[in-house]
Amino acid sequence: MQRWKAHYRDALHNTPIEIINTEEDYSTEPLSFTLDNITFCSSSLSGFHLKDEEQWEEASKKFSLLKWGGCESSPYLYDLQGFALEVEIPVTVFRKRDEQLIPGVLFLSFQYTKPDMSKPHSIIMCDNVRVYADDVIVQEFSLSVDGKYYKSTEKTLWFDIALENISKQIKEDYYIKCCFTCQYSDYSPYGSDDYGSMLCFCRHKDDCLKVNSKADFFRFLEGKDFDGRQETYLCQHYSPRSKAGGYRGFVSGVD
Repeated sequence: MQRWKAHYRDALHNTPIEIINTEEDYSTEPLSFTLDNITFCSSSLSGFHLKDEEQWEEASKKFSLLKWGGCESSPYLYDLQGFALEVEIPVTVFRKRDEQLIPGVLFLSFQYTKPDMSKPHSIIMCDNVRVYADDVIVQEFSLSVDGKYYKSTEKTLWFDIALENISKQIKEDYYIKCCFTCQYSDYSPYGSDDYGSMLCFCRHKDDCLKVNSKADFFRFLEGKDFDGRQETYLCQHYSPRSKAGGYRGFVSGVD
């Protein structure tokens, strides 16, 4: 379990918080924080919602919430809106010049604003009526290590995009040691979320080394058991992504 330092701000709050990351399978919604005795949970940083639906009335007096769902196959959900968040995520970094593992921090800063109705939006329904979620604006996605800062030029909450961008910047001196740069993890070819949706095939290492394309993924890994992991997760099976490209290709700087 990790405890991430964060700062939360909305119309009624401006305070440090602690995000609990149980690092369990992303399907369990491993991220959570509690503020004013109200707990929000999520599988990604962009999807915090009310954990206890029975607190809806109390929470709506303190937070901006989007109510959606309500059809027969989907209960109501209450998504947190209208807030800004700064988050520090600790990571392990490999320093090439002396082959040492050192601490690093990923820093994310973003906020939710009223939706720009001139742009397309995902269709979200509440009792068969369309509702609109806030737009997210990312100010920064960066890595700090050895007193240096490397900012992703892509201002996004999609970790696969930002981490690849940062990996290219640091490739001569460092690489981040985590699931994203591991030989045995891949994203699902059917699609993935912005965070925490990696498929770890560490129980099928030999098959992973045969995969260099989407066709190879379906041939050697489709149907095999896997663990759902976050991009920043690290375990004892880690191996630098340098022996095979996998479904998503090589990660720059890991060689």
